[in-house]
Amino acid sequence: MARSTTSNVASLVVVRHGESEWNVLGKWQGRADTQLTESGRAQARDAAEHISRNAFAFERVVASSLRRAHDTAAIIAEHLGLAAPVLDDRLVETDVGPWEGLREHEIEKAWPNYLRDRRTPPDFEPPEEVFARATTALRELAQSRARVLVVSHSGVIRTVRRRLNVHDRRLRNLEGCSFGLDAESRLVAGDYVTLVAKSRPVTNDAV
Repeated sequence: MARSTTSNVASLVVVRHGESEWNVLGKWQGRADTQLTESGRAQARDAAEHISRNAFAFERVVASSLRRAHDTAAIIAEHLGLAAPVLDDRLVETDVGPWEGLREHEIEKAWPNYLRDRRTPPDFEPPEEVFARATTALRELAQSRARVLVVSHSGVIRTVRRRLNVHDRRLRNLEGCSFGLDAESRLVAGDYVTLVAKSRPVTNDAV
């Protein structure tokens, strides 16, 4: 049975990082430690302004240790007057193995129909492993009952949602969803959240 709403107030908002250099190039990033573009930095500033206007009242910011995520988080935290983000390796993007650095047409040429059929090559991190590490981190944060903004990656967020049997879709930069704990302390996914008004569709490291 799908667990798509929280019985308690959602304590976490988990979003994808700002636009990166490889987002612009249409490359799958995985663990590649790519940098934000100037547009990505502007998106992070816009996200902080959106948070302030809508009174999200975050108490902490936590981020993946990959640069595109922790730089996004650092910009937001600074603009909100919060402490520097806490970095957590469990929130890093899925290891996409031999697909790292490839565009979708290159993946299709070398692995026909894999993307369509949601198949993955050897050395691609299994979804159950992504789910296990990411949800362990998210549960720990949710148990604190603090209002936390988490900056992670599309592959991580989408994998968690799919494994929780709730609706999944491609995420633009600074999009994500809320998470919280239900009455039995199980992690549940809530509504989608968008922190910037405009961001262009980009390649998602998820199958």
